[in-house]
Amino acid sequence: MLMKLDPSWLLFAVAAVSMISYLLSLGLDAILKEQGFGPFGMSSIISGSFMGTILLANEQGIRFSGATEAALAGLAGAFVVLLTLIVIKAMLTRFV
Repeated sequence: MLMKLDPSWLLFAVAAVSMISYLLSLGLDAILKEQGFGPFGMSSIISGSFMGTILLANEQGIRFSGATEAALAGLAGAFVVLLTLIVIKAMLTRFV
């Protein structure tokens, strides 16, 4: 799905995902405080894993019929990655 986009639309998609993830990460940073990675760190994790999830799904042969399905899959992947990293950081902080 992402690989079939025109370069200008791909840039627009990356910019839109980055802006939305930054706004979301500001709220998450206010909630998590020092347990998180900061607003820019969480935004980078969310943006990268969102795009990475869609690319990985397409590589595995999963085709999305619409943007809604791709967005839901990307959000699910982004939050799984973010949750995993936060749990690993919490375990390292408390046990090491």
